[in-house]
Amino acid sequence: MEEKKYYTAKEAREILGITYSALRNHVHIGRIRRTMPPGKRQAVYLKEDVDQLAHEMEAFFAAKQTAPSVFKKATEEDLPECVALSAAIFGGVNIIPLDRRIAWLKKNPDIDYVLRHDSEMVGYVSIVPLRRETLEPLLKDELLAKDITPDEIEEFKPGKPLQLYIMAMGIKPRLSKLEKRTYASRLIKGMRDVIITMGKRGVTIGTIIARSEGPDGINVLRHTGFTEIPSEVPGTRNFIIEVEKSGIPAVMEYKRELAAWKEQNSE
Repeated sequence: MEEKKYYTAKEAREILGITYSALRNHVHIGRIRRTMPPGKRQAVYLKEDVDQLAHEMEAFFAAKQTAPSVFKKATEEDLPECVALSAAIFGGVNIIPLDRRIAWLKKNPDIDYVLRHDSEMVGYVSIVPLRRETLEPLLKDELLAKDITPDEIEEFKPGKPLQLYIMAMGIKPRLSKLEKRTYASRLIKGMRDVIITMGKRGVTIGTIIARSEGPDGINVLRHTGFTEIPSEVPGTRNFIIEVEKSGIPAVMEYKRELAAWKEQNSE
């Protein structure tokens, strides 16, 4: 009997435990080769590629089960690592210095979050509520992030709608693609949980804004549900979530929690 060389899409998805869109993504980045047999209507996927990826995924997740990653709010002691990781991810240009980050965190202790595996920091995200008069020039590169003062950062308190800016979100370089995707998913889930918690605290969020220059960041923002908006800075893409209009599941949950908080506190 001739050895099987290909899997159908259904077989490949079942072996890998992934969705069809994830399978297409593996094809797009070159992890799995796809071909269309003559006379057939459905593409097939090279068995050796699928089996190799399944082996890598099994080994990776087996290793991670013994020490799962932990997403938590950053403390002042975490910030030196955040600065170093930021420099490793984005380069040394316009990196926010440690003393400025410490001053920001003292103004609002809920803006920085880190992802650790064992004791190693593998990712972080900064979610900063900014005044509109600060956010607009920031998006036009008329103001650099490192020049934002603590006075320009809002606090997470019930009251007027806040404009949240994702100041930075990144995963440690030189990890495998599978590790990066896994940690990115955990970072995004952590960020969603933070937003939902804001609803439980009665914090009103008007918009969530982010920007990216790299394809990985752009893809993450699109897949997370952000809508692209015009950018005046060449090479930089701007994205927004208008919370009141959004139907993204995490945002809907945030709005339900906020409504419950308002009902409870109106009595």
